[in-house]
Amino acid sequence: MTSTFNYNKPFGLESGETLPGFHLAYTTHGKLNATKDNVVWIFHALTANSNPVEWWPGLVGEGKYFDPAKHFIICVNKPGSPYGSMSPITKNPETGKNWNDSFPVFTIRDIIRTYQFLKQELGITKIFTGLGGSTGGMQLLEWAIEEPELFQHIVPIA
Repeated sequence: MTSTFNYNKPFGLESGETLPGFHLAYTTHGKLNATKDNVVWIFHALTANSNPVEWWPGLVGEGKYFDPAKHFIICVNKPGSPYGSMSPITKNPETGKNWNDSFPVFTIRDIIRTYQFLKQELGITKIFTGLGGSTGGMQLLEWAIEEPELFQHIVPIA
């Protein structure tokens, strides 16, 4: 299921710029169990969307290693990507026009900080496995450094 998380408070970037808020598109498969210990957080590479079943079909999906019958699988479309999250093709709420080339620079740490608000909103306190390739792997490593107790396993690729 694809959803949108809206954060409507000022959000400071490492660059010093402050945004009036942000939104993230994310896809989930499966259900969070009662003990909330079945979370698999997948971080997409530079050009992917938030649905890992589409681009990692051998790894994610029914009967696969990361099976929604066992896991609560979540993948967030990172800020700056044009698949539903805040990006150059979305409207700047302050001007009413698309951000285009005025879209702010998000560092890997900035991206992770947006995810932390979504994690909190969803009530996630532990991630069984974090998995990501390319820039997704960089995001995973950054988050694991910032919150090492959050992840039981990490699988950064490339």
